[in-house]
Amino acid sequence: MIRYTLRRLGGMLAVFLALSFFTFALSRAIPGGPWSQGAEMPLSEEQSAAFKARYGLDRPLMEQYLLWLRNALLLDFGRPFRAPELTVTQLILKQWPYSAVVGGLAATLAVLLGTALGSVCAARQNTWLDNVLTVYAVLSGTIPSFVLGFVLVYIFAVWLKWFPAGGWGGLSARNLVLPVVAYGLPAAGGVARWTRQCMLEAMSADYVRTAYAKGVRQAGVMSRHVLRNALIPMVTSFLPLFPDMMTGSIFIEQTFGIPGLGQYFVSSAFSRDYTLVLGITMFWAVLITVTYFLTDVLYGLIDPRVRLTRRAF
Repeated sequence: MIRYTLRRLGGMLAVFLALSFFTFALSRAIPGGPWSQGAEMPLSEEQSAAFKARYGLDRPLMEQYLLWLRNALLLDFGRPFRAPELTVTQLILKQWPYSAVVGGLAATLAVLLGTALGSVCAARQNTWLDNVLTVYAVLSGTIPSFVLGFVLVYIFAVWLKWFPAGGWGGLSARNLVLPVVAYGLPAAGGVARWTRQCMLEAMSADYVRTAYAKGVRQAGVMSRHVLRNALIPMVTSFLPLFPDMMTGSIFIEQTFGIPGLGQYFVSSAFSRDYTLVLGITMFWAVLITVTYFLTDVLYGLIDPRVRLTRRAF
């Protein structure tokens, strides 16, 4: 197990290194710059040269990357060009909680609702209830979150006046309901379809037919045999939802005025804010790789066969 863990950690470091290099190279390969003509912060040639010298952009690209990598190992990702009063780390820690709360609640809603709907569809396969819920799952998964957001705002904020129609009033229940529902419902459709598929595959196994032959009730078969064995492929798909949704959605954040991390990432890409693009990208990569690492740990808790396989390595 220790050897397996060390191999995974080594693989994670290799992913971080490769991702940082390609992100650094691609961000510099885009024509233009943060202070060139037509940019959000156009400067004269003298001012542009001064800022390039200040941020080290006048050095060779490989030297810039190695300098950034050395500082990143010390958790120093530099300062954003548009907000130099804060470091990239401080900016991420300041804005990410908004994205994390909205995305985390939306992912939780998607997993709980999607798992429940998928389980019902599998238990009532080929019935009218299965057909209705499957159509709902497909439709909800195809509706963009920002379209659903506008519909929810019009119905529940403008028409019924149950929730605020615009602006961000903080992390309160009234401000969180609409963005969480708009962000979570489309994802719940995909979760429901995958849950149904995984449970139907588990239900076709011999041990399920044996349990029914022994007289075990359907509720017991579904909970103790089907759901437990269907959890392994389900965990693979569901856990990455959390870091993916917790890093922010530009559409949801703009629709509901949430000052989250998604808006900063998109705006930094358009304004060629290299330090902020790299910092947010690496932050997202850490969340994703740690989540997959935890997924492997959960494999061993769910399926003892995984633990035996790891011991062989």
